[in-house]
Amino acid sequence: MADCSNMGLGHVPQNLPRNINALNLSRNNITSVTNDAFVNYKSLLELNLNSNKINHISNSSFKGLGNLQSLEMADNCLDLSDVYTIDLFVPLRKLNILNIRSNMVQPINFSTVFTYPDKALSVLNQLTNLSIDLMPKPKFGQGFKLLKRLNRIEFQSCYVVSLTNETFKFFSSSVETLIMQNCRLNFVRVEIGTLLSFPELKVVDFSDTFMHLKQALLLLNPYTNKNMTIINFHHVSDVVIDNKEFPYSLILTTEMTKYLRRICVENLDLSQNGIVDYEPGSLFTFRYPECIQNMSVRANRFAMISNKIQLQYLNNFTRQASRLKTWDISYNVVSYPVSKENTISAYAGFDNPSDSIFNFSKSVEKFYASYVMANNLHIIYLIPINSSLKYVDLSYSISSGMMLFESDSQHYLPNLETFIDSGGDYYFIWQEFGRFTHNKLKTVVMKNRNLNEGIKAHPTDLFRNLNSVETLDISENNIWYFSDNLLDQMKNLSLLNVSKNLLQSIPIQLINHLKIKTLDVRNNLLTGINLEIRNWLDQMQTMHSMSLFLAGNAFECSCNSIDLIRWLQTTDVKLDSRSYNCVLPNGSNSNTLDAYNSFPDLFAYCESSMWLTVATTLLSTGFIIAILLVLYNKRWKIMFTLQGIINRVVEQKIKRQYTYDVYISYEGNAVYWIKETLVSKLEGEWGLNMCIRERDFLAGISHADNEAEAIKESRCIIFVITPGYTISPDRTFEINRAQYERIRSNLETVIVLTKDIKITDVPRIFSYIWNYAYLIEWADDDQFDSDAIWEKLKLLLTPRKAALLKKSKLLK
Repeated sequence: MADCSNMGLGHVPQNLPRNINALNLSRNNITSVTNDAFVNYKSLLELNLNSNKINHISNSSFKGLGNLQSLEMADNCLDLSDVYTIDLFVPLRKLNILNIRSNMVQPINFSTVFTYPDKALSVLNQLTNLSIDLMPKPKFGQGFKLLKRLNRIEFQSCYVVSLTNETFKFFSSSVETLIMQNCRLNFVRVEIGTLLSFPELKVVDFSDTFMHLKQALLLLNPYTNKNMTIINFHHVSDVVIDNKEFPYSLILTTEMTKYLRRICVENLDLSQNGIVDYEPGSLFTFRYPECIQNMSVRANRFAMISNKIQLQYLNNFTRQASRLKTWDISYNVVSYPVSKENTISAYAGFDNPSDSIFNFSKSVEKFYASYVMANNLHIIYLIPINSSLKYVDLSYSISSGMMLFESDSQHYLPNLETFIDSGGDYYFIWQEFGRFTHNKLKTVVMKNRNLNEGIKAHPTDLFRNLNSVETLDISENNIWYFSDNLLDQMKNLSLLNVSKNLLQSIPIQLINHLKIKTLDVRNNLLTGINLEIRNWLDQMQTMHSMSLFLAGNAFECSCNSIDLIRWLQTTDVKLDSRSYNCVLPNGSNSNTLDAYNSFPDLFAYCESSMWLTVATTLLSTGFIIAILLVLYNKRWKIMFTLQGIINRVVEQKIKRQYTYDVYISYEGNAVYWIKETLVSKLEGEWGLNMCIRERDFLAGISHADNEAEAIKESRCIIFVITPGYTISPDRTFEINRAQYERIRSNLETVIVLTKDIKITDVPRIFSYIWNYAYLIEWADDDQFDSDAIWEKLKLLLTPRKAALLKKSKLLK
């Protein structure tokens, strides 16, 4: 084979080996094929001239190609009306495949009859496959009678506006495949006998050809009681076709489907056709249901079951459709309620619960039902014992029905391997698969399933009985922590997707999973990756390769993250990037790659910072002690003066507007003191705006989302630590969120206020924020100087606000 594609050639090269049997000249700049252009390549079996600029072919261009079997000339400028002379294809006596589609430009006049060059094509008596453009009103002459071996016809660049009973009358009756796709420029009117010339047709594909489903179904009249492989009527109706004769909102009738129902068809596609309902007996009453293997009615607008009669027909169909493998009802959105007179309860016998059960066919292997939104009835979709069902997608579906697996956990375990159920609540999969101690699940996708609440409710058994799962996608769930034993049962996990959550670190629990090959933590709140996780990732890379996705996090590029920055550039773990956005110690934005390349400039001080700190401390200790003794009595005056100077300098740069001045974190036993003492002082006397969760949190939003948004919109945070203060998941989240917002420079001041508790009894988790937190100790005794404490607290909370108010008065 000689591959000369995309080489900028302007003519057919003559210096190639003469014994080549395939020549690819596609995507060049050839405009003309001259006489004897291929006379040196008599062994050619395949010739590809696609995607050039050819507008002329000489009569003897194909001389010498008597062995050629396939000729591709698509996507050129070859006009069917004048290029194809009678003698052009004479040398091609063995040609089987001819592709000359996508050559004709869009016509100006759509009412003119176009006559095809039948005499030029008639000499190709061995032709089996023909791909050609379809003009508005095509006329195929008697020369097509001679193409007796023609088996497949494919029309492209489709400008057709009408097809009549005479259109294809000269084509060979041996044609088994007719493809007429993407004829969307005009509404195509057809006569009922259009396909009578193709009695042996096995494949009819009119997808995306706007002829309306009503017309398309009636074209099937020659094929009743015959076998067909494919009937593809996907999107043959469209909203642009909407009139009294051909309404877009279509109710299927028995008259419309009278031919379809009597065909033994293997693959049937009626998707995206505006179907809003179907008469009983019109859709699922096939004479040969055992023939159907794949069926799609996706992207319409009807409920599968809206009354008892439909349920009965559907159950009969699934019982008889013994070869049905794939069933797609996804993207069926019904916006109207099912009327009372059509409900199952309106029919006698509904007292029997079995009347509301839809029995799946045992043969179905894949079931697509995502984005099905219907006000339908309370139907139980029952998966029978020993079902072949391996793939189910119920994502973002809203329905009154329920899917249940009829299975004996001791003998007939579900064969399901892939379960996708994003959107809604986590409870179904937790309850349904909790029934089976073992199953065959390999892939589980539960995006946007409120799993943050599931982790709280079921910290140890949320993923119970999913020990066989290898791929788990729990992205978009507002997860901000993993409970200790969350994934203990999933020892076979190889791919974990926790992207678009609220994780501040990669869960340490993962180090116990030694089969993970892919970990996706993009778009979380990671500020770093600790050493233990990095070692685990490298171990996984050594064992079986490892891919890690980290984009969209809030990394720090500081002395504490030097090892991480180095690791990102040197590890063999497959990363989605080597350059991740990060924040430098001075608050400016950078990325990990630039930080790595600028180590001497950015981090030279880091290794010696400890010794520098010690030396500075020793030298300054004496001076500090002395000066403090002098300044002790005037400490508040000096602090207020310095604070004022700082505020005047910083004031020009302040652009941030906050919803709250102070966010209060506390446990229940501190509520009375906060209400009676702290609120009356801060809000009543000082005029600050406080955020207190029992008072200010919005209803209908998760607790974690409320806490995260409130801390983000607060200028300061006060942790009120009392003897009853316990470290619950919510308090841990508040501490971690405060740390995150402080790093992002959104939170100005962090205050830890201890009341009736020793500083040594403060929970150890507060050690993470001591570097930038202010400590205030409060005691309710006679020797306690509350005025001094109030002054200190006011100093920390109000100076910047006061400065801004003063500036606004001056501007007025």
